[in-house]
Amino acid sequence: MHFTRNSKNKLPNNTTQRSGDIAEISSETSSARDAERALASLTSLGYNPPTMIGTAITYTFLFTSLFFEVFLLVSFLENRKKHRTGALVNLNDGDLPTVAIVVPCFNEEKNVVATLRSLCQLTYPKEKLEIIMVDDGSTDRTFEIARQFAHDARIRIFQKQNGGKHTAMNLALERTNAELIGCLDADSIVEQGALMRIAPVFSNSRIAAVTPGIHVREPHTILQHIQKVEYRLSIFNRFIFAALGSVFIAPGPFSIFRSTVVRELGGWREGHSTEDMEMALRMQAGGFLIANAPGAIVHTSTPPTLRGLFRQRVRWTYGWLRNAVDYRFMIGNHTYGNLSLIILPFALISIAAGIFFFGRIVWYGAQTLMQEIVRIETVGSISRHPSFDPFYLNTSAFLFLVVVSVALIFVLICVGSFIGTGKRMPPVSTPLFLLFYSFIAPLWLCTALVRAVFKTGVRWR
Repeated sequence: MHFTRNSKNKLPNNTTQRSGDIAEISSETSSARDAERALASLTSLGYNPPTMIGTAITYTFLFTSLFFEVFLLVSFLENRKKHRTGALVNLNDGDLPTVAIVVPCFNEEKNVVATLRSLCQLTYPKEKLEIIMVDDGSTDRTFEIARQFAHDARIRIFQKQNGGKHTAMNLALERTNAELIGCLDADSIVEQGALMRIAPVFSNSRIAAVTPGIHVREPHTILQHIQKVEYRLSIFNRFIFAALGSVFIAPGPFSIFRSTVVRELGGWREGHSTEDMEMALRMQAGGFLIANAPGAIVHTSTPPTLRGLFRQRVRWTYGWLRNAVDYRFMIGNHTYGNLSLIILPFALISIAAGIFFFGRIVWYGAQTLMQEIVRIETVGSISRHPSFDPFYLNTSAFLFLVVVSVALIFVLICVGSFIGTGKRMPPVSTPLFLLFYSFIAPLWLCTALVRAVFKTGVRWR
């Protein structure tokens, strides 16, 4: 064989290609190792992408919550003189509007007497007040018991097939010519001067509805006392929302409406079992205002058990979420002012925050439990020797924000007590509310969210 001088030092082409592939693989492997080392170094410095994202969301929700609480408090300071809205005003009988109060009932034989009696005791001209009790297909003795009030010329009693609260309200609307029409749930009682504090507010022609100050009626269980605190906070919220023109719920216990506006809007709708919320949103969408008269005091019954409270709040939250979808065109629309730009978005954010914090607590709780189980299996001991350092103070930003947020909630509860009762001291059960409510509320928030997503609907009872 004959070889040239240049050919004897050359490698075959396939050998050169394999060498290149090996070099490329080696380079990729080296890059991957470098990346792993870099990630390990960052992890050792506290860099953990999932943890950092969770922390960022946590602080975002905390700062948002603080902003909203401070915003409400500052709004109160700007409008604190208005807390006398709806104060008792002496008007001539001829100047007062005619009023129809509707009592929709379904199986309320235990409560209807007290409710109707409280309405009969209202300090309002008899010739300008009518009380319409609508039995919505009760299966107990509600209708029979209510008939004992038939001798009162102000009271009319109707009976119909069960169709829901909104159908009872619409039936009453068809049967009255009163200028104002209101609702009083059959599990509530109203104080004597309440209507005289609400009626003068309608002198403003732009106001389509007025909400009262709602208090818990005769709390007995610990859970009812916790709700008493919640209702004081709601008094504050309702007062501020009205001052901002942003009320989006006209609750069943003694909210009063301008009859012409209700008829113009087409009457009450089912509203995903929250007709009071749907009507309020429809009024806001129509450009009407909803005022608040915290001095018009109503006492409403609240669920004494966790099961009853859970079912009630699932219905409320479900109705809010589904109505928020129906009226989504209002959210972020500057046409509707503070309601669309601040109140509705923050209401949705509060639900998301409650669910997020609950999930985060459950997640870290589960991790801690697993770590403890591993420690016990490894060490073989359950007991630990706790250490206590009296000079140690946790100064983390997270703890600071949580403490400030809870302190602000306490202040808002105090303000709500002042608005609703004239007393600055909150209920004695306030610590229980601050400690436990945030742990039980996510239970119905999560359930309502799932049901709202799948449109399963909810039941009243």
